[in-house]
Amino acid sequence: MKILAIVLVAAALLAVGIGFYLRSQANEAQSPPPKQVYRGLRDAALSTPRSKIGLPPAATPTTPWGVVMDWTTTNGIATVVALSDGTASIYLSSGGGFIGGQSKEPISKAARQAVLLASSCQPESRPTTTFPLPESKQVIFYLLTDKGVFTASGDEQDLQNGTQQLSKLANAMQEIITQYRLSEAKH
Repeated sequence: MKILAIVLVAAALLAVGIGFYLRSQANEAQSPPPKQVYRGLRDAALSTPRSKIGLPPAATPTTPWGVVMDWTTTNGIATVVALSDGTASIYLSSGGGFIGGQSKEPISKAARQAVLLASSCQPESRPTTTFPLPESKQVIFYLLTDKGVFTASGDEQDLQNGTQQLSKLANAMQEIITQYRLSEAKH
C-alpha cells in the first residue's frame, strides 16, 4: 500500500510538472520575438496622433510635441522617444528598453527639454511619411507635429563633435538615456 501511495504521489507531481512545462512553452510560443515588439512600439510612437495620447496642442501645427531618435548601436538599433508631457521611452531592437519615465523627474525633465530643442530644429527638417531605420553610424530624428512627421538626420560622429545644428537635440535625447541609467543604478 505504501508503494502504491508513493507511485501515485510521484505520478501526480509528474503530471503537475508536465502541465507547468507545457503552459510555459505555450506562453513562449505566444510571445512575439524582440524585433517584432520593437517594431510595434516604434511604429506606434511614429504614428499615434497627439490627440490619442492626450497631449495638449502645441503652439503651432508644425511645433513638435514629440521627438523620436533612431541610431545604430553595436547590438542593433536604439530608439529614444520624448513627448511634451515628459514621457520618455527607449526601445532596443535586440529586446528590452524602458517605457514611461514621466514619474521620475530627471527623466521627465530631459524629455521635455528634448521636445523644446526639437522646435529649433524643425525649420531644417522635411516632411516625411516613411520611417526608415538608420544606416550604420547615422542618426535619424523624427519630429512629431500636428501637421505630420518631419525628419532630419546626421552622421553620428558629426553630431558628437557638435558640428551640426542637430547636435543639441542629439545631446538632449542622450540625456534621457543617461537619466534612465542613473535611475536604474539607484535600484
